[in-house]
Amino acid sequence: MLFNEKLKMLRKENNLTQELLAEKLNVSRQAITKWESGDGIPDIENLKQISILFNTTIDELVKENKDISLDMNKLLLTKELEIDHTKHFDIKINNVNEINIKNNKYETVKIDLLSKTNDDVNDKINIKLDDIYNRLDINIKNKIKSENIILNIYLPEKYIDEIELNSKSKTLNINDIDFKKLEYDGSLKYLNVNNSKGRTVLNTTKCDIEAIYDKFDGALEINTINSVARVKLPENSEYKTILKGIKNEFINANNNENSKNIIELNGANSKLIIL
Repeated sequence: MLFNEKLKMLRKENNLTQELLAEKLNVSRQAITKWESGDGIPDIENLKQISILFNTTIDELVKENKDISLDMNKLLLTKELEIDHTKHFDIKINNVNEINIKNNKYETVKIDLLSKTNDDVNDKINIKLDDIYNRLDINIKNKIKSENIILNIYLPEKYIDEIELNSKSKTLNINDIDFKKLEYDGSLKYLNVNNSKGRTVLNTTKCDIEAIYDKFDGALEINTINSVARVKLPENSEYKTILKGIKNEFINANNNENSKNIIELNGANSKLIIL
């Protein structure tokens, strides 16, 4: 039996709807539908929560699924920081492979670090929340190679004002969260936005990037130089295009001046291709 079949069976055996299971796992109902249909698989944190909920093991859940690999998903560190008011999150992270921004239904900032290595990372990572300057600093010593590191950052949606993220990463995933504005400064190859709403600003000078949305609700602003951005949207997505800067160009854009959603290209000598 494959993972998607096991998940569906366990859910029904425990008299849970997809909505109730999604609530218990702090994910969207669409994520449950995707997992049960075999169109996607959970990350290690969600697999861990599923195994706890249904009193089984991760190995038992995935052992017949060749597509699920746990090599990259060893949870090495978890830290939670309590907050009690709205904050402008200024997050600075040195090089990592993947950053996941997720909603946390509790009044805490939760950070998980996952890596291929089995090393004790407590002396290699420093996490500090500065209440005065509303800054969340995550400093990882260079002893851990960046390609081995995944960071999950859970932010309490009710206390989010704006998010500023400064990093050099391969992938940024924004999952199940509504925000006013998320601004990313640094290098980035892939942006995935799932079941989320807000204005995303990418300041990725001289850096080709691919952005994929499962729905487009809000705005995407890309500021770059001598680069190509590819943006994949669901079919029939509506958006208004704004072109600024010097010698920039939209390709395959389907502009709708009346749409509340916006795609903007700024900078110089760059292309933005709508897929």
